[in-house]
Amino acid sequence: MLAALESVSLVVPFSEDTALEVVQEIQPGIYAKGGDYDMTAIPEGKAVLAYGGQAVAIDFEHDRSTTKLLSKVRQQ
Repeated sequence: MLAALESVSLVVPFSEDTALEVVQEIQPGIYAKGGDYDMTAIPEGKAVLAYGGQAVAIDFEHDRSTTKLLSKVRQQ
């Protein structure tokens, strides 16, 4: 679903605890995570900032989540 968004250029699954290895290999210009992350404190956020990319935490919208959206889609 995320990959279908025009503003998203790449979606990569990973099995490690963080996306650090993927970030270091791909070096995205913008790296985004949920608003509960401090991008200067997580390894992949630090890596993105170190090479000059943007690491952004997107504020949560009340009562909206990927989990809730997928649940709604699966019910139909």
